[in-house]
Order: sequence, then structure tokens, then C-alpha cells
Amino acid sequence: MKIVDLSLVIDEETNFAGFPRSKVYGKPESKTSIREVASLENDHVQSHNFTMCTQHFTHYDAPSHFLAEGLQNHEVPLHSFIGETVVIDMTHKQPNEVVTAADLKNSGVEVKEKDIVLIRTGWTDRAWGSLQFWEEMITLSTDAADWLVKKGIKSLALDFMACDHPLYPPEGREWGRQEWSPNHKTFLSKNIVLLEWLIHLDQITEERVLFGCVPIKLKGTDGAPCRAFAIEGVL
Repeated sequence: MKIVDLSLVIDEETNFAGFPRSKVYGKPESKTSIREVASLENDHVQSHNFTMCTQHFTHYDAPSHFLAEGLQNHEVPLHSFIGETVVIDMTHKQPNEVVTAADLKNSGVEVKEKDIVLIRTGWTDRAWGSLQFWEEMITLSTDAADWLVKKGIKSLALDFMACDHPLYPPEGREWGRQEWSPNHKTFLSKNIVLLEWLIHLDQITEERVLFGCVPIKLKGTDGAPCRAFAIEGVL
């Protein structure tokens, strides 16, 4: 049995750890704060307060991220995060390229009903923590999203954008429009959660693995940070 940690380390130093608000809609970037509130030296115990955005670092999107009546984080069942997972390799994709339905079909990988699908490009490993990560983002086409939904998948895990380019979307799908980010609505309206910003996917050597993603059970939120992992040799 081999366990692969697929999670980013949460820290205060990483820049652009989430959607680049300052570049898209002119708001300040959300910051992460980790502060010691009790120390071994003074209190004989150590503890910390921390603050972060639910959409930063390795995390998942609950349906309420885009849908007013969608399931909130604490309502999403655990089976959405754990199960048999098929890995589709797309590491040939270059910056600013799109993963399409044809790409998924031509991969030769069989996607079964109720699979968790994990698409690997290596993009988060290559560019995380930089503006380049967002400026040159690999993205997923709308026909790829439709194809995956028709396959009856349970969840989608990936290391690139599940929808349009965050800074340079197609005309008519800019931030603020009703049509913005259609893939999120395509998946989340079917209660297919999105598991985002995974790393170390190159360490997975099997096509089918057991995947797990354990989010913090925060009440009323649109998602949560996760500790994600893959286990080989058990299926």
C-alpha cells in the first residue's frame, strides 16, 4: 500500500493562494493568518488561531459556492470525498491550453458511473504561489464538463481551473455576468463537488486508486480547506 499526500501546506507567506480578487474585481486579496495564542514556554501548552479563505490552498467547492439553494459545506455527505478514483493524465497540456471532451475521450481511460475523476496536468506543482499560476492557467472546456456529467461521476478532483480562464475568459462570460463560470454550475447543480489545487499527482502510478479528501466541517460555508490523499495498492 502506498499513500500519496496531495495537499498544499497552508502558510501565511504564499501569494495569490486563491482567486486573484485584485486582478479580477479590484478587491484586496484575502490573507491567511496563523497566530500562536498559547506557548509551551509560558502556558505549558501550544495552540494557535488561524484565519483563511475557504477557497484558498487545497480545498473543495460545495454546491452553495455558486447556487443559493445548494448544499452547504456541513451538509455535503462524506461519500462525496472518498471512493474509487480514475486518474486521467493531461500533463502534455501547456500554459493557457484547454482540456476538452475530445482530450478526455482520447485518453483511453474508462470513466465509470460514481467514479471520482482526477485530472492531472501538473499545473499547481509548476506555478502555485505566483501570478503566473492565474495568468497562464490551464482550463476545462464546457463540453468536457458536460461529458463528465453524462458519465455520472461522483466528484471531480484536479490541479487546474475547472472552468474558464480566471483573467481572460471568453467574451460574454466575464466575472459578474450570470453566465460566468458555467462549469461550476454544471457540476455543482448535480451535487458533483470540485476538489481543487491538488499537488504531487505525478507520484500516483496507478490508473485507479482510492482517493480521500477530508474537509473541515465548517457550518454554512461554500467549501473548506482539505487534506487530500491517494492510496495505491488497495483496489
